[in-house]
Amino acid sequence: MYSIGDVVMYKNIGVCTIVDIVEKEDFDSVEEYYTLKPMNDDRSTIFVNVNNKKVMMRYLLPAEEVWDIVNGIEDIDGYYCDNDRERDLHLKELINSGITTCWVEVIKGLYDRRLERNKKGKDLSQVEERMFKTAEKLFYSEVAYTLDIPYSDVDAFITEHAGHRIA
Repeated sequence: MYSIGDVVMYKNIGVCTIVDIVEKEDFDSVEEYYTLKPMNDDRSTIFVNVNNKKVMMRYLLPAEEVWDIVNGIEDIDGYYCDNDRERDLHLKELINSGITTCWVEVIKGLYDRRLERNKKGKDLSQVEERMFKTAEKLFYSEVAYTLDIPYSDVDAFITEHAGHRIA
């Protein structure tokens, strides 16, 4: 069980702080809920049932693991598939996995796809663009918080360590 003050990754939102654990009446029972505050959105509050095991919520990776991912970013292959439906389903699975390296696979794969489509005068589909932004937000927010880097500087930080842009 998480505690008040814990910092977690939550679903497609990103880094959140658990600010409270409250009881709420849910139909005929009283359930406990975590009260989450997203780090990049002071106006939002999220309530997550303490017993909900289906929701992706986890502690942030230790700084050493984040550094390993950043320094090894070249060794992570971007995901690609020619079949639009299969690609979209698998990208969604990668994003929802909560696994940091999977977010990098999505970012790198869709970045390469964007470059390829731009050569033909086309853009990513709206679904692909949304998945790209979600994976980027999740990865960048974990890097920013864990390594104490301003979120706005993460893209340049990643580019510097990778030797080229990945997003």
